[in-house]
Amino acid sequence: MSTLSDVFLRHYRELLGFLSMRTGSRDVAQDCAQDTWIKLAEFNDRTRPDNDRAYVFRVAANIATDWHRRRTRELSATADYAAALPVAHAADTFDVASAHQTLRRLESALLAQPRRSLDVFVLHRHEGLTYRDIAERFAISVSAVEKHMMRILLCLLYTSPSPRDVEES
Repeated sequence: MSTLSDVFLRHYRELLGFLSMRTGSRDVAQDCAQDTWIKLAEFNDRTRPDNDRAYVFRVAANIATDWHRRRTRELSATADYAAALPVAHAADTFDVASAHQTLRRLESALLAQPRRSLDVFVLHRHEGLTYRDIAERFAISVSAVEKHMMRILLCLLYTSPSPRDVEES
């Protein structure tokens, strides 16, 4: 007489296909199959089912149903949590206008800087070149590259609104 674990192993591929259809995922089906095997291993052999194969599939179906219920609860809890989060509000007209004004001011200040300083800044910040690479490209010293960067960074610093100005608005 074979045990339910033997029946499980004999029909494993078929059971996995069955669980894949029930859960919609091969990975989840494998997890459910493992839980089924554990449940069958704990089964007390004193009361044998009439149809071992049907019993194994029923246990697997129950475990898949439990998985669906658990997943539904988790999704519901996630949705409830998301609903409780504060809604991000759109920026009001003043914030948008202020941001546009700041961008125009920064752009004007940058365009008033020497072309070489702007090129150095773009190569370093946007292209990712090192100061040494930039110095070689322009045939200048690393110190000169540092001075160009400092010029642009100071320009941006003095043109940007201070945190105090932002708080007051």
